[in-house]
Amino acid sequence: MFDRDEERRLELECLRLAADFRQIASDTLNPSLKRQCLAMAEIWAEATDDPAEQVAPLSSEFH
Repeated sequence: MFDRDEERRLELECLRLAADFRQIASDTLNPSLKRQCLAMAEIWAEATDDPAEQVAPLSSEFH
């Protein structure tokens, strides 16, 4: 389980990734890349609903 500080850190990390993907989508002229980046931004934005639940299964695979 994650403590509140860790949950907040993960939430902010997800929001940063979503913002980065939106920025890339805005900067590119490639329609395919734009769609993919916007899709990834949506995934990361949705992960902020419960970042610990979204990230925990992935992080445990690498330990």
